[in-house]
Amino acid sequence: MFRFIKSMTWFIKKNWWRYVLVIFFGLILAFLNVLPIRIIGDLTKRIEENTVTRDYLIYQIMIPYMAIVLGIYIDSVIKRICQNRLTTTLYYALHDRYMKSILVQDGYFFERFQSGDLLVRALGDINTVKFSGGNRLLNIFLDFVTVVVAFVSLVMIDYLLAIICFIPLTFILFANLFLKAKVQKNWKIVREKSSEMGNVVLESITNVRTIRAYSKEEENYQKNLEYSKVVYDVEKKNLKINVIFQPLFQFIVGISTALCLAFGAYFYYIGRLAEVSMLVSFSMYLGLFQSPLSRMGAMINNFYQSLISAERLNEVYDSRSGVVVTNNIKCEQIDKIEFRNFSFKYPNDEDLVLHGINLIIERGKTIGIVGKTGSGKSTLIRQLERQYPIPFDELFINDIEIAEYNKESIRERIAYVPQEHVLFSRSVYDNVKLGKKNAHRDEIDEAIRLADFEKDLENLNDGLDTIVGEYGVTLSGGQKQRLGIARALLKNQDVLILDDSLSAVDGYTEANIIDNLKKYRKDKTNIIVCHRLSAVMHADLIIVMEDGKITERGTHQELIDLKGWYFEQFMNQKMTGGDSNE
Repeated sequence: MFRFIKSMTWFIKKNWWRYVLVIFFGLILAFLNVLPIRIIGDLTKRIEENTVTRDYLIYQIMIPYMAIVLGIYIDSVIKRICQNRLTTTLYYALHDRYMKSILVQDGYFFERFQSGDLLVRALGDINTVKFSGGNRLLNIFLDFVTVVVAFVSLVMIDYLLAIICFIPLTFILFANLFLKAKVQKNWKIVREKSSEMGNVVLESITNVRTIRAYSKEEENYQKNLEYSKVVYDVEKKNLKINVIFQPLFQFIVGISTALCLAFGAYFYYIGRLAEVSMLVSFSMYLGLFQSPLSRMGAMINNFYQSLISAERLNEVYDSRSGVVVTNNIKCEQIDKIEFRNFSFKYPNDEDLVLHGINLIIERGKTIGIVGKTGSGKSTLIRQLERQYPIPFDELFINDIEIAEYNKESIRERIAYVPQEHVLFSRSVYDNVKLGKKNAHRDEIDEAIRLADFEKDLENLNDGLDTIVGEYGVTLSGGQKQRLGIARALLKNQDVLILDDSLSAVDGYTEANIIDNLKKYRKDKTNIIVCHRLSAVMHADLIIVMEDGKITERGTHQELIDLKGWYFEQFMNQKMTGGDSNE
């Protein structure tokens, strides 16, 4: 439990007053619950002495009892309101911290954690931690206070009878100690298997069109069924533990009650308990003692599960990006990009992906990057996005080492259109507007025109208001690419990167987009990665990459005259009228 509390200190420190409020009203409730027992005990004594009067019943029994019941009701309502607000605040804080932790991670983090796994942690583990951090943590403490108050009251009536009744209840604590290892081990497996199932389900949903295209529906269904069966089996083991041990707690409480009645009657018979009212009060205090103890047993069991969920969340919270920022300078403008003998390898790889790259990109220039598939083109330009740790003194912005800059300010100056189509299940208008939050309608219309998407609006049912579906499922590949380009053009930053973002458009549309780029971005930097050489023929500099190295560089005509790979590729594409990656 203390490990769980330690993992929650970041929230408790900020919201300590919320915990104090709940504890305050909880303590009042604990003591209010004792008062009815005292009233009933006094009434029993008066009945035994035959001294009950009407005024006594009205003014010392009915009115005080009703006032206490009303006080318990009001206090319970206030306590629950405070506790529910605390739980809601914790739920929001957990999600907020979770998303902030994910958004600052580098590419290595997303190699370690798959999307389905992260989704399961966000939905399942956060929910488990929310209940324990907001409700169970406080309820265990308040139930413990109730147990202490009741136990003191029992001891004050008769310490020997209290000890006798308490002996069976100690087995609840021993049972919890035995449960701890089993519950934690099994719950860890439950969460791990749930994450695996989450990955499979998410892949099935994301790739449903591919699955249908290859008639793999039944095979994919069986795969999902197999993972679901594994989760079902481990969950069933967890339920068996609860099914076996929860009735055991009730059984132990029953034994304690039986001992109370048996020994209580015996002690009254031998005169150790002088009055029947003492036995009645003792029985009621024992009930007050037993109920929270049983609840504590169940809640502690849930805490063991929460501890595993908290550790899974902490794996995300405690992850640190390997991308180093040494000086946190804000980049106001990108005028020059320079790779100086730049080499790079991915964190888990042993071999270099890029070797000794030397390249200068000046503002206002268009750079074309071509080469075979897997030659390192995308890897090279992604270094500007700071997705992975890179060597010092090898990549410079405005003659300042890139690690000196704030990462976000660098990314803000770059408009990047990746190979993968990144669209959200929103309208065309909203997808484009992601490029600039406060953009006016005329700016969005202009970006759509420059991306040559204007003609497609006529074929969409609701024009700009058409919902494109998840991942842009209702659009063609070329339409998705052009929406991504429109978004980047709306952002209109110093550097525009098109990472093979024209592969799905026809030659006429490509020519329109390239022509618009020449006019619209003539004073800004453009980097175009492609396989279709017609997209870079106009570039100020074209580099050819092979095996992570620059093997050729120059203008289109200079590379044609060189008679190397670029020349062969150009002639091949000219003859075939299509794309060729080799």
